[in-house]
Amino acid sequence: MTDILAQVAANIEGSRNAGNAILYEAVGTIMGIETIGGLRVMAVNILGRFLANRDNNIRYVALNTLAKVVAVDTQAVQRHRATIVECVKDADVSIRRRALELVYSLVNENNIKNLTRELLDYLAVCDSEFKPDLTAKIALLIQRYAPDKRWHIDSLLQVMVQAGAHVKEEVVRSLIVLITNVDDLHGYAVRRMYSALHQHLQTAEASLLSAAAWCIGEFGEMLPQGRGGALLEGEPPVSASEADIVSILEAVLKRPKLSVAVREVVLTAAMKLTARLPSQVTRLRNIVERHKGSVLLEVQSRSCEYSRLLAQHTDITPQLVEHMPALDEAEYSRNLAGTGAAAAAAGASPTTAAGGAAAAGDLLALG
Repeated sequence: MTDILAQVAANIEGSRNAGNAILYEAVGTIMGIETIGGLRVMAVNILGRFLANRDNNIRYVALNTLAKVVAVDTQAVQRHRATIVECVKDADVSIRRRALELVYSLVNENNIKNLTRELLDYLAVCDSEFKPDLTAKIALLIQRYAPDKRWHIDSLLQVMVQAGAHVKEEVVRSLIVLITNVDDLHGYAVRRMYSALHQHLQTAEASLLSAAAWCIGEFGEMLPQGRGGALLEGEPPVSASEADIVSILEAVLKRPKLSVAVREVVLTAAMKLTARLPSQVTRLRNIVERHKGSVLLEVQSRSCEYSRLLAQHTDITPQLVEHMPALDEAEYSRNLAGTGAAAAAAGASPTTAAGGAAAAGDLLALG
């Protein structure tokens, strides 16, 4: 049987539908029986040729079959990775989604950088209908296969710049936990966040605004030249005075339709910086106090509490706004999941459950 299948696969012409049908059945038979590796590779190569066909149905069938084959012979499918990535950019949405699922299953520690770069290039130009799925997949790939922490930070920051509206809250939270736990990248992270926020201030979405504001509040004292350690290899210099740091927080607060969550993070950042930027205490206090009359209850509450601390408890304020301690990422994730589960068990609405998760984040000054 092996010889017959090999002859069919090698000799049938695929220029017509009848030939393609025979080849497809031959491929299905090869994959359905235990065959030697060479024959299986031949079958995968036939599917690779199908991907170059102009007929959408043939390409979709090829992607569908490759998705089943990848678990059996990943290396054979990897040879057609470039063609599969091109299918992610196809005009047909069903082909795009199937190709994206296949790309996701092909990613590993060795090719994550190349594939992520290609997907990010496409993310910048893809249609809005496809952006949520593509953004979620890229973020998951970065979190799962990042070769190092610096690349992890840079890549998620690029995702937030290009498609921030589609970056989920848990991705931002996990990035914050990552930055908190990597002491030697604190200066680098805040410089990258400040630069991205400064460059995209008018277009930044909530994910970038909240992550950057949190970083600035936590490590803003490292931004002025010479305070955040030496620049890393290939890192562009950042020019930011203490006054510039406060100015960018003020600019964020002036953004129209700013979400409540981002406004809360900026207030907390201003509060923390009162102990770290002594030359800007007056401006920072003004940021905090001007929200005491806010119609937003949580914002008003924070403003009043922070204002009272600054007015009556200056002796303990520096201790209250110390840097976040290192967090156990696994435990933190379990705590967030447990909060949502407990709310659901109690019959809470989705909004209440989300509020519980937000409350857990408040305790950690994450939002």
